[in-house]
Amino acid sequence: MEGFVMKKRNKKIMAVFMALTLTSTIVPAYSYNVWAGEKENNANISVIPQGLILEKENIDIEEGNTYDLTNETGGDMIQSLEEGTIIVSFTSTGTQAYQSLISAGNSTKGNRNRYFHLYITDTGALGMELRNTDEVFKYTLSRPAALRGSYKGEIAENTVAFKADKEKKEYKIFANGELLATLKQEDFKFIKDISGVNNVQLGGTIRDGAVGYPFEGTIKNVKVYSNPLSDEELLESTGKTTYGKNIFYAGDETSSNYFRIPTLLTLSSGTVVATADARYGGTHDAKSNIDIAFAKSKDSGETWSTPTLPLVFDDYAAQAIDWPRDSVGKNVQINGSASFIDSVTVEDSTTGRLFLFADAMPAGIGFSNTAAGSGFKTVDGEKYVKLHWHKDPANTYNYTIREDGIIYDDRTGMPTEYSVDGDYDLLKNGEYLTQKQYDVHFEGTKLIEEKNDVDVNMNIFYKDSYFKVLPTNFIVMKYSDNEGETWSDMQILGRFKEDNQRVPLYGPGVGTQIKNGEHAGRIILTMYNSISAEFGFLYSDDHAANWNYVTTDLGGSGTFAEAQIVELPDGTLQTYMRTSVGKIGVITSIDGGTTWTEQEFVPGMTAASYGTQLSVISTSQLVDGKPAILLSEPAATNGRRGGKIWVGLVNDTGAEGYDKYDIEWKYCYSIDNDKYGFAYSCMSELPDGNIGIYYEKYDSWSRDELHLKNIMKFEKYSLDELTGNSWLIK
Repeated sequence: MEGFVMKKRNKKIMAVFMALTLTSTIVPAYSYNVWAGEKENNANISVIPQGLILEKENIDIEEGNTYDLTNETGGDMIQSLEEGTIIVSFTSTGTQAYQSLISAGNSTKGNRNRYFHLYITDTGALGMELRNTDEVFKYTLSRPAALRGSYKGEIAENTVAFKADKEKKEYKIFANGELLATLKQEDFKFIKDISGVNNVQLGGTIRDGAVGYPFEGTIKNVKVYSNPLSDEELLESTGKTTYGKNIFYAGDETSSNYFRIPTLLTLSSGTVVATADARYGGTHDAKSNIDIAFAKSKDSGETWSTPTLPLVFDDYAAQAIDWPRDSVGKNVQINGSASFIDSVTVEDSTTGRLFLFADAMPAGIGFSNTAAGSGFKTVDGEKYVKLHWHKDPANTYNYTIREDGIIYDDRTGMPTEYSVDGDYDLLKNGEYLTQKQYDVHFEGTKLIEEKNDVDVNMNIFYKDSYFKVLPTNFIVMKYSDNEGETWSDMQILGRFKEDNQRVPLYGPGVGTQIKNGEHAGRIILTMYNSISAEFGFLYSDDHAANWNYVTTDLGGSGTFAEAQIVELPDGTLQTYMRTSVGKIGVITSIDGGTTWTEQEFVPGMTAASYGTQLSVISTSQLVDGKPAILLSEPAATNGRRGGKIWVGLVNDTGAEGYDKYDIEWKYCYSIDNDKYGFAYSCMSELPDGNIGIYYEKYDSWSRDELHLKNIMKFEKYSLDELTGNSWLIK
């Protein structure tokens, strides 16, 4: 059997398997015909052989028709199954919202809600439904963002599996080499328990004598087993069709089940580095328990190193918890943890130093509940991180971290016995102070956060620390001189703001080092703060030793948020950004990012009204004989879907100043079907000449798609693919 080995089989059983294995050439599907009289339930079959009971190949199905398996050898056994496994390989051209791959049920009038089916949706979900009218039992299990609709211009083949295990009282669904979802059900049921089951179909479900949930496409192979196969067998058998790579994945060395916010950067040495949020509290933003994961590749993304966590808080344990997705549990967030979020990477090509930036949130703080203020206090003209003592009932910030990490009492101007190290862990008289770490677990839909027996160093970002920072957002930086093998101490930036002003957030993705022109060597990053309605740029001209910050007026056209910078041939900068008006914004600078034009919108590019982070890069290769830039974004207007890579030709107009270049967005490449999820992304030109893209393959805005595992994919495309399989922009 493909992809697995059946154990303890004797010759007699093998003979039964061979007799029941049916294969065919391509067979035209035909319309389902309603029986003249009600067929008896076949659930009285007393003996069903263990193993494969039915197999079919290459069944083409037109929408509205089904392929009837009822009277095929093995069809009666399917109707009598108390447990079992179904594996289906298929390509779909259907347009219906719900499409049955295989079904069994009661087709007679008045029994439309007595059926089982394994189905797909037009947005890429996989699910199963087992019903004997809702009053008797109705079990459902599904996973959004489970499938691939198209890949590199071709209809994608998917391999999915469903398992019903009577002994374990559970149902599982798999797709393309991954276990997607599990349903435990104490009152276990399967097809035999459906009253009056009388038919088995491919490509639809017969309800009241008519075809429901019609599928269109090709069932390349379907196998039905009377026993539950092992997870390992199903991971192997469904893994014959896979798309993209998981740089970080559920249960890896980070101990996280969930990841978001990709970055991808090719270093001057040819090493490719990637980072992401390792999110331990589901896919929720802060407030939560989030660290920054890092990995690198020496072979243009073919293989990746073991993940590490260069930015990590230890106040809450790193636990691979399956976060609930029900209507109540999915909204629960971790309340007490500190977190890092939204990383940015950039390389100083002069020194070879790799920089890692992220937002840092104190315990229990997220974007929506930050206090006003920068977190700094000015003392004698110098800005220092300010602290308050945990037993101070007035919650006043009478302490600051001075040179060498010494904590001073500002009321006396004298040093205390307390200090912090390079990660802002707290010491007293040179000895680390410790506290108990926290675990989390669910009791029903209630999240319990309680201390465990692990001692961790106290940190000024933790809720149990003796000294605490202002509960606002901070921005931090580390660097590595050996491509992420080791990292520097953490620096808290933000001294460019007044003490009473909020520090803006990083635009996640990559920063830019200017290569050409008067400001060559400058490192520059985008920043924003939607609370204070601010957009700006953080830049350094001395290899990140010192930082400057400038704001720019975008002209009031749409809320501004996450953005990315691209350099044009002479050092001109363009920043492309998320807006709140369903469009992609762009501004231009000809002085290294010090001043910028007012915001305009890119003609022809669309997005959802709330917008999404995007990626924009230049390429060293010419397209149609011209320099080119690439932009990735979800183009759907009703969600984070329809991922596109746009190819823009950089035309030199012959003019000077802001009008020197015109971007001709000539090609548009579809990553997947327009209704399939695509959210945050990051591109990089790889050493092998391909374009790498690391992206969230789901709708990260949708509350129905929270807490999905392994939805960040790394893929590679050649420029020929991006232009040859694209549609031309007229």
